[in-house]
Amino acid sequence: MISVTRWFGEKRLRAIEHDQGSPLSYLRQMLRVSPAHFFTFIKIMPLATFRRALPPEAYHLARIVTARHEHGGTYLQMEIRLAQQAGVRPPHIHAVLNESPCALPPDLAEVYFFAETVARGSGEEDHWREAIMRRYGEVGLIELAQAISIARLFPTVMHVMGCAAHGASQHRQDGGPDR
Repeated sequence: MISVTRWFGEKRLRAIEHDQGSPLSYLRQMLRVSPAHFFTFIKIMPLATFRRALPPEAYHLARIVTARHEHGGTYLQMEIRLAQQAGVRPPHIHAVLNESPCALPPDLAEVYFFAETVARGSGEEDHWREAIMRRYGEVGLIELAQAISIARLFPTVMHVMGCAAHGASQHRQDGGPDR
């Protein structure tokens, strides 16, 4: 039974890696060592894509801001790809990567500043939280809380398991990584 379970898990991981273009060695290690932990952990995957109130730009840019603070390597590249797949405009991605929130439209600049203050733990979130509430409502705030949290969770697990590739990456104008 374990071999069938592992086979199913491996097949699913290969599909996700293909879709996201990122290696998932930390999940593969988890599956190899403890299928029970792997299948418990992947139950949170729907949280990583659940979005109803926020536009894709706000949701994904908050995740990129957070990923930049948390990791700056492989996970950041994955967040950039997910944003591109969701149709986030390259100039918006580029503005976040270059820490140029003034180049963003006002609604996205508010999201940027909110995610930035949360990621830094600066204690200055109240002003930006109020702006988010006015613009997107309580559901939007909850979605940002989930987006920021999930963008912290995966890099943390990768780091703990020794699978994090760190480093500040250089990016092309379109927001993609230089090769």
